[in-house]
Amino acid sequence: MTEIHEQKKPAILLIDDVPLILDLLEDILESLEYPILRLETGLPAMQVLDREDIALVFCDVSLPDISGVDVLRMIKQHTPEIQVVMISGQQDFNVARQVLRERALDYLVKPFDHTEVLTVARQGLASYYQAVHQEQVRIEAQRRMADLVLLKKVGETASSGNDLQELFDQILDSIVHSAEVEVASLMLLQNDGCLHIASSCGIPDQIVNTTRVASGEGVSGHVLATGEPVLLTNIDQDSRFVSMSGGKKYKNQSLLSVPIYVREELVGVINVNNKKSGQPFDLEDQNLLVAIANQVALAMENFELINSLRQQALVLERTNADLVRMNRARTRLVCNLSHELKTPLTSIMGYIDLTLSFFNKLGEAEIRDNLSQVQDEGKRLERLITGMLRLFSIESEREIWRWKSFGVPWPIADAFQLYRAKMNERGLLTEIDIEDDLPEIYGDQEKFSMAFNCLIDNAVKFNRDGGKVSVKAAARTFEDLEYVCLQVFNEGQAVPLDAHETIFSSYTQLGDIDTEKPHGVGIGLALVKVVVDRMLGDIYLEEVAGEGTCFGLLLPTEQTYNIRKEKVDNE
Repeated sequence: MTEIHEQKKPAILLIDDVPLILDLLEDILESLEYPILRLETGLPAMQVLDREDIALVFCDVSLPDISGVDVLRMIKQHTPEIQVVMISGQQDFNVARQVLRERALDYLVKPFDHTEVLTVARQGLASYYQAVHQEQVRIEAQRRMADLVLLKKVGETASSGNDLQELFDQILDSIVHSAEVEVASLMLLQNDGCLHIASSCGIPDQIVNTTRVASGEGVSGHVLATGEPVLLTNIDQDSRFVSMSGGKKYKNQSLLSVPIYVREELVGVINVNNKKSGQPFDLEDQNLLVAIANQVALAMENFELINSLRQQALVLERTNADLVRMNRARTRLVCNLSHELKTPLTSIMGYIDLTLSFFNKLGEAEIRDNLSQVQDEGKRLERLITGMLRLFSIESEREIWRWKSFGVPWPIADAFQLYRAKMNERGLLTEIDIEDDLPEIYGDQEKFSMAFNCLIDNAVKFNRDGGKVSVKAAARTFEDLEYVCLQVFNEGQAVPLDAHETIFSSYTQLGDIDTEKPHGVGIGLALVKVVVDRMLGDIYLEEVAGEGTCFGLLLPTEQTYNIRKEKVDNE
């Protein structure tokens, strides 16, 4: 057998146990300028087919080690495109029929002339090229269909997923299985300016968790720096990536990397290498991966849009719920306010009408008493209207705040002095416990006093006769910041647990206005919360064993306020 070398043209293989016949065939066929390979036995034919590109075979029917018909059958099973011409030393119709049934191109009987061999050889080569072309067309059609199926699958995944990480994993899984690669990764650009692996296949977890690729570093970094795809048939032969060459990482030294663009901004890179077929990547692979990268970008945009819509929907739902709650609360306010305003107005108008109607019959003491009643009801009406206007004004942030540090004992003392008469009228016991060396709080003293008065008013109004009003003040440290903790307790009706989240909302009251008359118009605690929130403090309900209600206030010092204010401004 002649030495086998890699040739551009496919070879012609001659198989015959008679060297003279091989010499004759080689002399005739060398004018075709195709490489000629010779075998004197049939069994090594499969090894030659595995190593060499064969277009045409001349094979003797009778061989010493195997039947020529069996060789024909094996060749057609190995590579159907190869054309086989069977030769024989005798004219045997049955053999001729059998080899033609096994898809032989022709059956020649020795001795054969020069023209006959060349004619059948040219016919065989033409048939081979035609068959190869048809096979290539079929393979290309299958590949394009597979690419379309892959793109369809990726597109459907990009449109249907709810979780972006799940989308990345599904898309990468589709790439690995449909493109038949062993290693793939999807990298995203993070805030540190490096590419991080978001999803991968065939890469150890340790590498996934630690890989950080900077711009210009390696293949992925080159794509990040240039914004262009990189297609390498052999990384060892590309001077740009000499430091990354190595057979352990890339089986055939071929790899492909493409950028991911979202609204013309490069956000990531898709990498694939190690084709299962062992073939290098080509331009068709690059075009397919670019199309997939576009689908990934679409998935990211869709996810961002869907998330934004969901967030907006949640905001709208919360806003709608707040509006419904506010509408109900305002309805309650109107109903209760109509009573609260009418009661003093009715009294005022009644005393005035009475005085005017019987002015000449009333003594000075009676007139003075009527005017005193009118004055009391007028003050009551003034407090009601003033409280509402202050709440509206503070909520709308129209009021000027005079910030300073001040101690809490003075507002506490003023509140108890203001409500002393009402407390005595209901027989309420009082208890004040203020810790020594209490730090000063930071805010507007007048507004805080107004808010604290609302808490004491609430403690008096909702207390039981003969009950207790208790106020405690102590220093507290929370998250390494200094606060003053105030507790206002009364022994009246306990606030139900399901009202804890709404009790501080504007116009919210305990009790059903249709079946029982709530006290006030539901602005007191709302006013307290608005003031405390503006001071960057907190107000909450504390658990109480048995009857009673305890409100807790966490009020910052000036240093704490400044730290929290800076944090809020930076968010």
